[in-house]
Amino acid sequence: MKKEPYNKENRDLMSSIYGDFEKKGGAAKLPGMGKPLPKSALEGDIFSKIVKNANYLPAWLQRQKEIRQQIERAMKLKDKNQRIKEVEKINQDIISYNRICPPALQKNKLSADQLESQYKQWE
Repeated sequence: MKKEPYNKENRDLMSSIYGDFEKKGGAAKLPGMGKPLPKSALEGDIFSKIVKNANYLPAWLQRQKEIRQQIERAMKLKDKNQRIKEVEKINQDIISYNRICPPALQKNKLSADQLESQYKQWE
């Protein structure tokens, strides 16, 4: 079996495809070629823009919305015992939320007596 010599052009498929594209003058035909990028393209976090355009919501943000809705439902409860049980469930969800969210965004547990004031940190 004869081994082919190393060919720099065949390192990877994408490089060879792009190289062919450039050789055919494809890059010169692109709209906006040679023009400066708009300021909006250079502002903010690139990763956040890509995630937002893809309509992707990280798991911890989904969890945060769910907890917020749970708190809203618990605030409507009139029975103190039901409210305490619901807050205990919410606190368990807060613990799981704190495990997956960035450290700077972790939240404290709730108390049934101060639910309305503590809700503000979830808005």
